[in-house]
Amino acid sequence: MQRSLFQRTGAIALSLLIAVALLPISPQQAAAVDPEKGIEVAVDSSSLDAAVTAAKADGVTVTQDADVDKGSATSQAELDAKKAEITEDYNSQIEALKAAAQEARQKLAEYATKKAAYDTALAQYNTDKAQYDSDLAQYNTDLAAYNAAMEELERKKNEDGYMTKPYPQLLTFKSEPNATLTVSGKKYTRSEFSSEVRSWNLGTEPWRYAYFDALNNGQPNSAARVMLEKDKPFVATYTNLTNSSYNGKKISKVEYTYTYKGSSGVNVPDKLPVVLQQDPTVTIWYNDFFGDARINMKVKFYDEDGNVIDPTGSLLNFSSLNRGNGSGVVDKDAIEKVAYFNGEYVPISGSSISVHADGSAYSDTNNAERAKGAKFNTDEWDTPDSPNAWYGAIVGRVIGPEISLDMASHKSGVVWFALNSSIKAKDVPIKPVEPTPPTPPTEPVKPVITASYHYDVLYVKPQVEKKVLDQDNKDIDTNTVKTGSIVKFELTTTPFPAGHETIDSVIFRDTLPEGYELDLEATKSASPDYDVEYDETSRNLVFTGKDALITQINADRTKEAAVPAPMVVGKVTKEGTTYENQFDLDINHTYSVKSNTVKVSTPEKPSVSPKTGDDTVLIPITLMVLSAAALGARRVITRKNQSF
Repeated sequence: MQRSLFQRTGAIALSLLIAVALLPISPQQAAAVDPEKGIEVAVDSSSLDAAVTAAKADGVTVTQDADVDKGSATSQAELDAKKAEITEDYNSQIEALKAAAQEARQKLAEYATKKAAYDTALAQYNTDKAQYDSDLAQYNTDLAAYNAAMEELERKKNEDGYMTKPYPQLLTFKSEPNATLTVSGKKYTRSEFSSEVRSWNLGTEPWRYAYFDALNNGQPNSAARVMLEKDKPFVATYTNLTNSSYNGKKISKVEYTYTYKGSSGVNVPDKLPVVLQQDPTVTIWYNDFFGDARINMKVKFYDEDGNVIDPTGSLLNFSSLNRGNGSGVVDKDAIEKVAYFNGEYVPISGSSISVHADGSAYSDTNNAERAKGAKFNTDEWDTPDSPNAWYGAIVGRVIGPEISLDMASHKSGVVWFALNSSIKAKDVPIKPVEPTPPTPPTEPVKPVITASYHYDVLYVKPQVEKKVLDQDNKDIDTNTVKTGSIVKFELTTTPFPAGHETIDSVIFRDTLPEGYELDLEATKSASPDYDVEYDETSRNLVFTGKDALITQINADRTKEAAVPAPMVVGKVTKEGTTYENQFDLDINHTYSVKSNTVKVSTPEKPSVSPKTGDDTVLIPITLMVLSAAALGARRVITRKNQSF
């Protein structure tokens, strides 16, 4: 019977232990409280913040580095020392920010120019957003038309004017009249251009300079007269592009790199006069002085973010490749070519232009006069809007991220080469692209003066203490008291320090030992700042700080905030028992700390002498009740009386 009783009691205690272990933990988190480090304490950073603000106003690019962890203080002295260390660190950062601001003030003029450009881009974004809404509706219509057009190209690929391999056009690069041109070398005036070329003494024949003069004098003011030197790259950059795109991605800039590869048949001093057009799709005019000239051209497109666009799949227009319309005074059989293109030539059915083994594309025969075997006279096909323009054209399909080709001529005099997407093959559709919302422009960075700062993070670990008191509030830790005595447990914690972060919740949890009889009403009365809840089954007692207490703690976080100690009131009811107890403090459902363990005991019940003739001896039971509700008992031992 006794054994069964103690076994049941041990089972109940074990169940309580498991129940406590499985209590749910609130998922609420507070950013200012760390589960390991404690409560964050702010150190005045207003002077540092002011220095940061001032530096930014002066044009410094200020970045905030990761916070520096200064650890956790466990005493007031340690807290004061760490605060002093942080203040010294902040003062050092302030001096560095002031020095950067002084330098930045000298470069505000450049920043103002960039800011004006940003404002213009922002206005363009607003326009683009309105356009996007209507473009989306148009996309589905365009896609159906595109699919039908590609089927038609396949059926007609062997007919005059159609590409022998059907491809869609991914590139829109037809007209950019408002582009801004900048060059890597000198721009010549009309007179400087003329003086430079005439200093070469090419000859006395009138035609030597007549074609050059026509080129030099016939250019608009927006054109750039430049001199290419053999094997020296010359870069022309076009910005402010507004009409161009690749596969739906806006092209904002194009970069042409020209390298003059030399001339033959004419005595020029390794130089070649060229005229670059303001519109990159109109491109370039040059004079070969009735010799053989060759210029390499490399092309890079850039998106609005300055990234290089891979234009693979784009179709380039190689047209107006004349043969046989040269000067009758010099040589009528002038030839214009495209050579060494690093992509794929796509011939046009019926065109006079074919691909040759040396990597060039040009007409093998006269394509200027019907009388000399041409299908058309020049004026029937070599005009911008001629339906027969395909006759002197071939298509270049891009197969890599960079475009490279040579423009070449033989005794042509003045040569015009235009790089654009206006291919002359018939009925090539532009592949539609589903529109995407435009991206707002990024505000420009201030002058390239940088500085950084950081905040120091400091934590405090609250120090908790549990006291066990009698009804006169005297400390009775480790003492023995009478069974039935009133025993109080006081749950204390150090104040929240000045500068503490916002406290959302303060919760004390206490699992009462077996044999301790809680006086719930007295406990509530002794703990007016807390809502008190008690579960008799699990013996879990919870004190939750009331809203008024939380408000009081956070009322002025620049000052220390005391935390009233909740009080557990009850009495011990079992004899021969040691009551051990501790509590948990939970702050913001994130940081938790356990208190010390206190003890109080009751005297054992006097032993009972065995009855005469009884063959068993009762050995007193000692019961230890732990704060985790673990219960242990010594079993009753039965034995036969023996004689000594």
